[in-house]
Amino acid sequence: MAPPRIHLILDNASIHSSQKTRKALEQLGGRIVLHFLPPYCPDANRIERVWLDLHANVTRNHRCRTLQKLMRRVHAYLHARNAQRRASPILRKVHLRRAA
Repeated sequence: MAPPRIHLILDNASIHSSQKTRKALEQLGGRIVLHFLPPYCPDANRIERVWLDLHANVTRNHRCRTLQKLMRRVHAYLHARNAQRRASPILRKVHLRRAA
């Protein structure tokens, strides 16, 4: 009976395929099998576009003096975005002015 194998699912960090890692895996005689996830693509992940838009319109170069004020603006932006299902530049500006 062959020894059990351990299957590891990994991202594409360079350490996972480094020469040291390959040597260690060889020494284990195939008992550990690596499975690599596809490369990460933020353009295909819708939530990443929301965070990018939030950052571009609220958090980047903000002038809030307190974290509380910044969080009010973030919540106002997210509330407006959720209500519209897509970000409208006009809607963002109106709600952000109210939250300021």
